[in-house]
This record gives sequence, C-alpha cells and structure tokens, in this order.
Amino acid sequence: MITVRELIAVGGFDENAILAGDAFLEKELLGVTSFDSPDGHRWLRQGEFVLTTGFPFLSQTETIEAGLIQLIDSLADIGTPGLAIKLGRYIESLPFAVIEHAAQKQMPILSFPMEKAWSDVIVPVVRYIVDKQRSELEQTHAIYERFHRHLTIGAPVCQLAKLLQEALNAPVTIYSPSHRWNWTSPFSELSQSIAWIERQCGHPAPPAIMNQPLVLLENGSYLRWVLCGQQIQGGILIDGLHRDLHSWEKVAIEQSAALLSLEMQRQQTVNETYQRFRNDFLQWLVSGHAGPRGVVTRRAQEVGWELDDHYFAVLLRADVSSQTTMTSWQENHSLLELINRYFSKTPQRILSGLDRDNHLLLLVPFAEQQAPHADSEIFALLQQALLSTGEMPAVSIGIGRRHLGWEGISESYREAQISLRTAFHTNDHTHTMGGHLPLRMQSYRDLALERILFAEQPNVEARVLAEECLSKIVQYDAEKNGQLLQTLHVFIQANGNHVDAAKSLFVHKNTIKYRLQLIRDLTGLHPENGQDQLLFRIALTVHAVGRHS
Repeated sequence: MITVRELIAVGGFDENAILAGDAFLEKELLGVTSFDSPDGHRWLRQGEFVLTTGFPFLSQTETIEAGLIQLIDSLADIGTPGLAIKLGRYIESLPFAVIEHAAQKQMPILSFPMEKAWSDVIVPVVRYIVDKQRSELEQTHAIYERFHRHLTIGAPVCQLAKLLQEALNAPVTIYSPSHRWNWTSPFSELSQSIAWIERQCGHPAPPAIMNQPLVLLENGSYLRWVLCGQQIQGGILIDGLHRDLHSWEKVAIEQSAALLSLEMQRQQTVNETYQRFRNDFLQWLVSGHAGPRGVVTRRAQEVGWELDDHYFAVLLRADVSSQTTMTSWQENHSLLELINRYFSKTPQRILSGLDRDNHLLLLVPFAEQQAPHADSEIFALLQQALLSTGEMPAVSIGIGRRHLGWEGISESYREAQISLRTAFHTNDHTHTMGGHLPLRMQSYRDLALERILFAEQPNVEARVLAEECLSKIVQYDAEKNGQLLQTLHVFIQANGNHVDAAKSLFVHKNTIKYRLQLIRDLTGLHPENGQDQLLFRIALTVHAVGRHS
C-alpha cells in the first residue's frame, strides 16, 4: 500500500494540486481507477483512488456542488482514500462548500492536470505499488531468514533486543519482571513505560490485548505485549519511530514476541520440573528424618537453594468452594506461582513449595536473636504478595513457632499444620484485604485447646503440650525440692484464687504469688491468664494420666 502523498509524487501531480483534505494525505490506497458515469462508484473497491473528469456531476436537476457533495458521501462510505478531478473540462473550479465537506469527510481532492492521460498516473502508480510490495516481500523474507538463523544457531534470547533494534533501526527494550528480563538496545529510554508494564504483568490479558497485542502508545512508541498462555508476562518496547509500521517491521516484532513466548514456555516447563524436586526436598526436610548436615546441604544445592541456620514453617491453602483434589491442587499451585513471582522481586530467601497435602509450604529464615513471636512481618509480606494480583480466592494461613536449628523445622511444620486447620475451621482471625480478599491467619503460639482439637494425633499433641508446660517445673522441683507443680495444681483447682490456694497449702498468699512468678519465668506462661490457665489444666490432666498409667 502507498499513501495519497506518495501518489502525488509518483503520479507527477503539481505541487499545487491539492484542492481539499490536505490534512489527510497519509491515507493509504490499494490502487487507482477512473470512472465517468453517474453510478460508477457502485463498482469501486475499498482503497481505490478515483480519477474523474467531473462529467457525471453535470445534471439538470441539481447543481455541481450538490452532485460533488453526494459523490464524496458515497466514496466515504465505500472507503475511497481520495479522488482527482480534471478541472477546466466540465468543472471550472471546486466550490468552497465542497472543499469544506471534503475536509469533514477526511477526503483528499486533487486537481488532475488537463494535459495528462489516465494512464500517465495509473501506470506509474501501479508499478510503484508492485515495486513496493516486492521490496516489502524481500524485506519480510530477509527478516524471516535472520530470525531463523538466530533460532538455528541457538543464540540466547537476550540478543533479541539487539537483533530487533538492527531490523527496525530504533531503540528496543524487552522487559519481563517474573523472568528477570530487562534487555535494552543502545539509546533506549523507556523507564516510565517499563513501570507501567510491570503493573500489568501476572494479570490475565483482556480480550483487546489477546486480539491486538501490538499497541501504539501516546508518545509515539510501540508496545508489543508478550503473553504466555493467557497471562501478560512482559512487553517489547520500540521507541523513536513516530510513524506507521511497515509490514516487514511488524513481522520482526511478531517473530521476537513468538521466540520470547517459546522461551517463557520452556522456562515454565523447566521451573515446574524443578519445583517438583524442590517439593520433594521440602517434604523430606519437614519429615524430621533429613539426616546429617552435609547431606541436607548437598541436596539443597541440587535444587538451587542455600540454607540458613534457622527456619519456621508457614502453610497456606486457597479456600475454594470445590475441594476436589484437582481443583485444590490447581488453586494452591496458582498460589505458589504468585508467591514465587512476588518473592523473586524481593531479597527474601524463603523456601517455597507444595507439601504432600498440596498446601503451600514456606520455610521462612529467622535470626537466633529474633523475637520468637514476631509473626507480623511474615503476615505483612504475604498480604502484599496476595494483593499484587487480581482476583484470588480466600486464603487460610497457619504459622508455626520458631525452633532453633534444622532439627526444629519438622516441629514448626507440625505446628503450622495444626494452625492451618484452626484457621480454616474458625473465623476468629479473619482479615479483609483490599475489601475483597478474606485472609484467615492463625499462629500456633496463640492456640490453646485447638492444639489438641485440630491435631492429627490428639494424644501425641496432648503429651507434647504437657511436656512443654510442665517439664521445667518438674525439673525445678527435683533440683530445688520445690513445690511449684503442686502449687500450680492447687491454684488451678481453686479457679485462680490466691487466697483459697494459700489456705489449701497452708502458706501465705504472697508465697503463692511468688511461686506463680517462678512458673512464669520458667515457662513463659501466665497461670492467672485464662488461656494459659487452660493449657496448664490440660497439661496437668495429661501428666496425671501418664503418671498413673
């Protein structure tokens, strides 16, 4: 295709040939034809430029002005890019009303020289179109050859920005945050556009982008969205063109986008395979049978991880209405991809995967001197990660306590499992994020009776609870010949009444308070607190049953 402006030059029109519509000379045309019959426009094709003497508009029933206006309307409806009239033969000049109407209809009108024949314009224009098409075909073939050679020699995708820049002779940037691609050719300055692309990445592509992924931006640059499946994963930015693209230039852009999408699919396949190995490693690590430190380190390196000294476990599950195995896996796998994509842009060294129940498992590193109850940081981090995407189902989160060393990972994981079941089955810790995403979180340290109710083996969890609550008390009594365990039992039997407990033990109530303070120092639990008192009551019952048995 050529423009009306090119037709003026190729057809040998005079510089003053433009009679109307000079603002629309960039309209494209497919060919040139002529007619001199009143209904000749009926056989025109869209995109044909018209040559005429003006004879059809001589009528006894209407003026030349009305006839031309009617013709312009008919040609505009057909999609005619413009027309040229032989002035001086039947029409001396173009009426001003016709010039105005042509501008409204975006219809360029030229003055056709009296001395020229139709063929003096049609032949060179057709030849020019054919030559241009041949040139574009050759350019397109050359583009296909260059990209085919790039593919067959196994050149890395990071060279596509340079290859595309050479083909378009314009600065190019290829950007994909999830794949950590930020490849630029020289003189590329599109930082603001990159920030905009990053906000769109990871979201489903709307129908408009699926149908037309190449977009002309307001600043005159072009953006070709790069899709993987039906998700936006990045973009190709072309700066400095400020014009329509040639067909071979569009081919170059599409070839680049196709190769990038293929690379994304390849990496996705590799990552999914890699993730399965990571899932197996995590399950092995939380099982409590990981083995010697050297073996654990070597296996971690095999899946690309470098381990920290201490971790606590966090479990997440997408709360979907249909809890079939496949639906649950798909939702939790999507949740894993979201979390991994978010963490890839942060300095966090969190280990992530799916456990045997297809729940999202995170092992979060912590420092030995870190506060044992600092769960707010991981909650805020997960909140930001979940808010970084579009619509997501409700999510339940269970957090285990911090235990030192790799040996403590299995214990923290067991606690996270109990916390997750508690969060899913209760609504006491529900948070609404962004007004649409309920987030149910439960920390193990906040549990009381739920520790036993939601445990896989309640009897085992009860014994663990008794050990945690009473072991230091029993040890203190044995070493110091104390009476802390008896005092705690009596105090709880007295429903937390210091005076009644003192009477039962024949001591002053301040002695009771002193002994309870020792218990607080040893266990971190407060016998006067209702929830901790419940834990002590359960622990004492289990301890008594175990002692008798």
